[in-house]
Amino acid sequence: MSNGHAPGPLPPAYGEGPGDVARIAAANGHARAPRTVAALCEQFAPVCASAVDPLEIASALELEGLGDQAAKQRYGFRDVFALAQDMYFRVPREPAEPAEPPDPWDGSPWRPALHSLLYALPGICFPAAVGLLIGPGVEVALIVALIVAWSMGQGLAYLGYTRLGRTMDTGQARRVLRLGLAVGLAVVALAMVVTGRVVHTPTSALAFGAGEGVYMLGAGAAMVLGAEVWLLLALAPGVLASAAFLVLGRPPHLQHLTWWALAATPVVALVIAVVCTRSTGRREGELFQADEWLGALPAVGFGVVAAGLLIFPVAAGPDGHGGINVGALLAALPLSLSMGAAEATLLWYRRRVQGLLRTTNQIRTFGSRSRVILLAATAMYLAATVALMALTVVVAARTGLVHPRLEYLPQLVAYLILAAAMFLSLMLLAFGSRIFPLVAGACALAFQIACRDFGVLTQIVAVTDLLLAVGGFAAIVLSRTARHAYY
Repeated sequence: MSNGHAPGPLPPAYGEGPGDVARIAAANGHARAPRTVAALCEQFAPVCASAVDPLEIASALELEGLGDQAAKQRYGFRDVFALAQDMYFRVPREPAEPAEPPDPWDGSPWRPALHSLLYALPGICFPAAVGLLIGPGVEVALIVALIVAWSMGQGLAYLGYTRLGRTMDTGQARRVLRLGLAVGLAVVALAMVVTGRVVHTPTSALAFGAGEGVYMLGAGAAMVLGAEVWLLLALAPGVLASAAFLVLGRPPHLQHLTWWALAATPVVALVIAVVCTRSTGRREGELFQADEWLGALPAVGFGVVAAGLLIFPVAAGPDGHGGINVGALLAALPLSLSMGAAEATLLWYRRRVQGLLRTTNQIRTFGSRSRVILLAATAMYLAATVALMALTVVVAARTGLVHPRLEYLPQLVAYLILAAAMFLSLMLLAFGSRIFPLVAGACALAFQIACRDFGVLTQIVAVTDLLLAVGGFAAIVLSRTARHAYY
């Protein structure tokens, strides 16, 4: 836009007299230009109503062939900019609503349900394996393996999603995941070797613990890259063989076959992860970025804390001094299944808050409404968890595995409170607040360990305090608009 000329080829007589607008209008297929400014405002009403300054209107006028000469001779203004300024103040501002942006959280509605199965199905392997694992330190080896694998899996997922979110380059994410997978496997192997040396655990238990870690790390890498369906193939041998072994009453002649099937699951999961993380094309971007790997440390620490909060009541027993904690065992499976519900609820929460950002122009209003959405999301997740717990109890009772008693109820309530606290902690982690959930969870776990003599009462007090802490912190942090603008 300069000297009254629009870009592109123009008729020879453009800008030389009062007939230029008529000629341009005819060339563009438009009717003769209006004689009055009011009529011109009516013709350009959509442009004038949505313009943020007069320059936009001047650009539109010039684009239609109305230059400085026409503005002066037809409408009495010194140039097209003066005419545009007059039109800008004549027409009230009514900006058009922007087009609805694409939903960044759009995905398959079945993916969270599939994740639930992938989290919960490995639990079938544990009852079968326990009957095959005999010797000192078996429980210690399994707990160590679960804690290490869970924490390494959290860190691996953080690395993959962070690199994928930063670069939108799947190739770079694959390379980072492959390196993280190698590091995680080395840590799991080291943990099993140290455990075997310290508590003299049988080789079979160490092998099962290592396989548990291999599966969780392989599954974590595959899930980041969207290969969840393939993981069902990896789970099939171990889950089906374990289920058959349990249903048939653990027959001795099926022990070796069950062992081979259990061993096949982590091997297949690792193969899937290696194939998925194979990078193709040019290798761009640094493989090791210090901020990403340092940022993964809080995720690893939270994995340790979360696993400890879930496992400690099982290991400590109902009175804090060992024994079978049936209530904790009943709660473990539905909590694993509820992770899919947590994922679906988080997506629901993100969509609602993003919609609130687009429709609210008052920070205080956004804060209050976002807290209502957070409360609704927590209630939705708890409702799903309660339903899963009730279903687990009914199935366990119908199959004769457990005879429900009222004494299990406090333990189930404790785990329900823990589920709410973990859900809010995961919400904070998803929005970049990683230190507070880690510290709060570590304090709750330390309190449970120190006061384990009081049994389930200690757990209820610890997880209730944890829920209040992370819930209050989430209500403050997640009500800020800036937090949702970057995550």
